Amino acid sequence: MQLQQHYSEIADLSVRLFAVSVDPPEASEALRQRLGIDFTFLSDSDGEVLDLLGIRHRRARRDGEDIAYPAQVLIDQGGTVRWVYTADSYRVRARPEDVFAAIQALPG
Repeated sequence: MQLQQHYSEIADLSVRLFAVSVDPPEASEALRQRLGIDFTFLSDSDGEVLDLLGIRHRRARRDGEDIAYPAQVLIDQGGTVRWVYTADSYRVRARPEDVFAAIQALPG
């Protein structure tokens, strides 16, 4: 994950990274550990957050269950969504320079 490589730089900007998944917490934690990722994984098994963000990909998993569209979302301290990047492929993510530009564009 490209953002993992920039984790300390992002943290220095007082930004916290989270991954949201419909997987149960233990599956998400196992993946986080396997990938060596520092940021927090959140379980959204009912898809409520995915629906709020408009990133639920219905029946897209091989077993017919829902998953999240690959997305990066920047939410300010007041809870306002300030920037969203989505892709059709799980292999595509926002470039780190785009994420940093979105962070820098946050008000105050």
